[in-house]
Amino acid sequence: MSAKPAKRKAPSPAPAHSAAAASTAPAMPTEAAAPSWLDSVDPRKRMWGKIALVVLWLYVAALWLLALDQSFSWGIFGPKVPPIP
Repeated sequence: MSAKPAKRKAPSPAPAHSAAAASTAPAMPTEAAAPSWLDSVDPRKRMWGKIALVVLWLYVAALWLLALDQSFSWGIFGPKVPPIP
């Protein structure tokens, strides 16, 4: 091994950009984003997306109904009082 430290190349300064070059560069990539399931041309994707939303809404509605049932003792999801042993 050499006792001398290796010389490192200094980083070169970034080239200065002109105002004209900066104004012609696009700010965003030109690639179009993939369409959502709602805008998809495939009818199966739209159908499955709608089914998933309906299932999610039903699940949330059932949770709210269960919470209200337990809060106000309506007896929707079971008897209002526990059975006597």
